[in-house]
Amino acid sequence: MFNKGNLHLKHSYNEFWKWFIKHSDDYFHLNEENLDAVFPTIEKQLLKINPALTFEFSADLIDGKREFIISADGNLDAFPAVEKLVLAAPVMENFKVVAFRQREETSDIQIGDVHLKPENMFFTYTRLDGLLDLEIFLKDADPNDDDCLTAAFILLDSIVGEYDLAVKVGDIEFRPYEESIFLKPISELPGLIGQINEKSSPV
Repeated sequence: MFNKGNLHLKHSYNEFWKWFIKHSDDYFHLNEENLDAVFPTIEKQLLKINPALTFEFSADLIDGKREFIISADGNLDAFPAVEKLVLAAPVMENFKVVAFRQREETSDIQIGDVHLKPENMFFTYTRLDGLLDLEIFLKDADPNDDDCLTAAFILLDSIVGEYDLAVKVGDIEFRPYEESIFLKPISELPGLIGQINEKSSPV
């Protein structure tokens, strides 16, 4: 059975890429001077598909291409829209389209007066219904501070990746650091998550 709503979304995905190709030079040649002009226009186009969608472009070219990362910003309800939009992407000479923010090398992060280091993050976990429930212990940081929590979530997203953090991780609690033989450095979390089987994978 044909579904009018689904047909409309498919049309929206294709229309987005037609629009993007038409304006792709602006996004390939990004610089500090044109960011404020070109970013709102792509935000407006993504809004037509799903209000939760967001995006990033790689600062540097990779093998001559700029990465165009389409993200749901961790919103599980918008994951199907990300996957379908990326699947609808045409092959482009100057761009590699990527679904979801990927794992990346992490470094210290500063938000307000909070300075958080990945090496000062530790965790314990329990498995429940195929998910990892995490307790994250923050050394030399206050988990009750809003800036600290923001910094911790940003680092966690970078360490684990957007898809795995949303799909393989359940509850997350942040706690003050305490000495324990059961604590694991946060650098071991991606390997642990990689052991979890899942029914579906990102694009």
